[in-house]
Amino acid sequence: MIDWLTEFAMRGATGVLWPLYEFLADGTSRYFWLYCATGVAMAAYARHRNAEGRPGEQPLFAREVWLGPSAKNDYFVLVMGSVLRLTVLSWAFINWRGIADAVVATLKWIGVSGQVNDATALGLGVVMTVTLFLVDDFVRWYVHYLMHRIPELWEFHKVHHSAEELNFATAERLHPFEVILTSLAGAASFGLVNGLFIGLFGDKLTVGTVFGANALLVLFNIFGGVLRHSPVWISFGPGIERWVISPAMHQIHHSQDPHHFDKNLGGSLAVWDRWFGTIHIPQGRDIEGFGIGPETPDFRSLGVLYFRPFARSLALVRQRCGSLLRPNFGLPIRARVRELLAAVARYHGRRSTPARAR
Repeated sequence: MIDWLTEFAMRGATGVLWPLYEFLADGTSRYFWLYCATGVAMAAYARHRNAEGRPGEQPLFAREVWLGPSAKNDYFVLVMGSVLRLTVLSWAFINWRGIADAVVATLKWIGVSGQVNDATALGLGVVMTVTLFLVDDFVRWYVHYLMHRIPELWEFHKVHHSAEELNFATAERLHPFEVILTSLAGAASFGLVNGLFIGLFGDKLTVGTVFGANALLVLFNIFGGVLRHSPVWISFGPGIERWVISPAMHQIHHSQDPHHFDKNLGGSLAVWDRWFGTIHIPQGRDIEGFGIGPETPDFRSLGVLYFRPFARSLALVRQRCGSLLRPNFGLPIRARVRELLAAVARYHGRRSTPARAR
């Protein structure tokens, strides 16, 4: 028991310090020092080009952005997320390598396997790097899309959108349930792509990485990745924004204006939003504020931030399923099946309506 408590305490202490490690040494982190440095440089250049600022735009280092109530919640969620991930929620995070091994084993079982020489492996490594980036970006877009479209999931995603000011830490202002869901989807996609390439072409392939992260992801993050969660309005122009998510586009995504709801869901690429009709290319800074409307002030409370999503989501499930969640032993099985099918039909009939419009 003592050993378990000691290990738990050590994991918790590591979790408290983990954000610092991610800042200094983890290129997969959205607030890695290099991304922050280039983001600050871009913000300074933008400020120099427009010394008077735009209406409603705050400077990057405004006090309210970094020390206001919303920012303090960002920091707490960031640190607590790391602690939970390394302690009580460690069981919920799976390693992509196990999935890759299963894919390779399945391919071998059906008689598919391959091996390439070093020269071919180099070219295929580039293809694998691009494929991993594209698949990961699309999967993140689709999970994000579901978080906005399904009311039960939107209750958890509200935590992220309840930020009243945007700073670099807001990127990690996520409910633990959303972190688990996104992590599982990412591990599945990463394991599947790796398993397919290894199974088809052998294990000599090498993904192009920089600072331990996919080289393409690093490239996108260097050019203003951290500024997506900031008050600094930087637009790449309509021509580029048809393909790439700019800081301005993601700030539109956080806007409390109903016209901006459920727009610009992409992480790095804008093509998914363009193909599926969720893109909004700004014609100028038309943001009055960030948040989720009248409910925003409620999320200044950490209790609301962590526990309301569970209560609201469960209430929606009960409402959706109705009597199916309540025992009714007098109802014939055939009638209960009919009720279940009717509930499913009602669910699919509502999916075309965005969660925030209900």
